[in-house]
Amino acid sequence: KYADLAKRVQEVETKTLQRASAGISGLDLEADKFSLSRAIRAIRWGEWKDAGFENEVFQQMRQKAMSAGSDPAGGYIVPTQVMPDVIEMLMANMVCVALGATVIPNLVGSPVEFAKQEGGATAYWVGENAAITPSDLALEQLTMTPKMVAALVKLSNRLIRLSNPSAEKMVRKNIATVIALAIDLAALRGLGTGNQPKGISQTPNISTVILGTHGLPLTNFDLFTDMEGKLEDANALKGKLGFAFVPTIRRNAKKLKVAQFSGDTGGAYMVPRPLTDQELADYLGYPFKTTTQIPVNLVKGNSSNCTEVYFGNWEELLIGQWSGIEILASDQAGNAFAEVQTWIRIIMEVDIGVRHPESFCL
Repeated sequence: KYADLAKRVQEVETKTLQRASAGISGLDLEADKFSLSRAIRAIRWGEWKDAGFENEVFQQMRQKAMSAGSDPAGGYIVPTQVMPDVIEMLMANMVCVALGATVIPNLVGSPVEFAKQEGGATAYWVGENAAITPSDLALEQLTMTPKMVAALVKLSNRLIRLSNPSAEKMVRKNIATVIALAIDLAALRGLGTGNQPKGISQTPNISTVILGTHGLPLTNFDLFTDMEGKLEDANALKGKLGFAFVPTIRRNAKKLKVAQFSGDTGGAYMVPRPLTDQELADYLGYPFKTTTQIPVNLVKGNSSNCTEVYFGNWEELLIGQWSGIEILASDQAGNAFAEVQTWIRIIMEVDIGVRHPESFCL
């Protein structure tokens, strides 16, 4: 039965996540003690006497990595459970996660496979003593493999040596922001080539609403209703539904007017003023988030100022994360030595997957 199959798939995914996210002994309860600035200073100058806890984190992560058969030589891995504030900022900066995307942290091994049902049983009307035509459940796999997203952060040596809580916060926020924006953009528009994950827009068989040969301006709410209809027709109008688009779409939608008489080219607001965000969400029927990462210069026919609108069940968008955050510091790379700086290289390994393409409309 489909319900039994869905339950079994959920159990497999839950066990995979539990197995992958097993904590490191002794660290979970002391997560608030980890200092990124202190860790960077220790890596840069080898000053480990004031970084006992950070050193313990790195050593235990190395042992864990070696036992898994992949020693991250030269780098220092920070597990997500000792830097929860970075992960929280990472999520807060992500439109996709804010709309309900499923984040699966601490994956182990590659590839990671998730089963999904593509076809079901078929019912037939048959006569007495007649053979019943057999049908099989069709199962496929969503495969995720780690893709490397990296950032290079340049800090003055003085800032590192004179670090204080405000500097610590600044460094963490900077790292979280640049990584988060890269992941968020990949989740929406990743090409699936050139070492990028494949985002929603490049996923085969998602629904689309075509707005004319040259695109169309937003003049009413029909677009949003048509996108909702695409999911409804595919039996996918369920889960954490919502829209993602650029701020221009939000502003234009809030200022939409209705003609008051025949030939009225100006019209009047649907309420005595532009809509509030909550009123706009009420008209759309679903929450929405805006991001300036979606381009506004896409070419469609003769138009070169087009953009995209996304609608979907965002919990069907999977964002997988392997291990933690790898940190390496150097005062010799590039112009760091001449400019009295320390360059911090940050690496995360992630991948993006859509469980059912029918759950999204572009």
